[in-house]
Amino acid sequence: MAIEFDRPPHWWGSFTIPLDQSLQWRIGPLTLVVRCLDGEWNIGHGRTADFDSDDITWEVQSSDQLPETLDNNSRYIFSKIVKQLTVSPRLADRPIISRPLIPFNLTAGEEVTLYVSSPLWLELALGTSPATVLEEVAIQRPSDTWFGPSTLQGELCYASTTHCRTNLTELPQRAHRAITPVLIRNRADTTLTVERLNLPAPLLSLYACADGQLWTPKVTLTRGKEGDMAELKIGDKAPEEAKSPELLSKPRNTANVGVLIRAFNAVFS
Repeated sequence: MAIEFDRPPHWWGSFTIPLDQSLQWRIGPLTLVVRCLDGEWNIGHGRTADFDSDDITWEVQSSDQLPETLDNNSRYIFSKIVKQLTVSPRLADRPIISRPLIPFNLTAGEEVTLYVSSPLWLELALGTSPATVLEEVAIQRPSDTWFGPSTLQGELCYASTTHCRTNLTELPQRAHRAITPVLIRNRADTTLTVERLNLPAPLLSLYACADGQLWTPKVTLTRGKEGDMAELKIGDKAPEEAKSPELLSKPRNTANVGVLIRAFNAVFS
């Protein structure tokens, strides 16, 4: 029989799971069940194929369901019993390729802010010192895509399932995705056509607002005067649109955070 469990303020955080009990997360299309046993943790997850992408609901509750009844399941064996599990949202481990709803042209000297929605992963870790990471689970696994001028030049990325928008109010705000403001400046003498945008998700930290919306710092992309190079700058704090932000996770890759100069076709396409 499942234990009584009060609804937490967010789907992330630290959770104490009694022995021989399970907790179930439902976030967007993902169902995740975690069970604590004597010297063992069982984790199972599955995704709903007919999920409504505009659904912003989530729930965390005790459950009688066993992890092994789900499509993807795993077991972790330990010599000591640890009942505390930490669930943390993480950004993607690859860049995210996002498209505007309709491609647009940015004339010389103009700038625009786009709002990009990024998929999230769950990091599951035991409350040991240091923390023991068990695994990461994608809430909504994006498809793979190649971004670059050719099959020899470029990188493997994820394709976003959500279009970026110039108006924040038009971007659906979802519990299982993060929002990044991207400022694009065209300093070249020619028009910039924006059809696809490469968002460096592994270089971004993640913040949470009191309302549960997740944000990353602002990204500024400046097309140089010559037109063949682009400057990429990542903010060092939450964007001004995020109210009362709290830092949840640091960038996956901190080695390159700062101002980067990249080839134009590595940023826009």
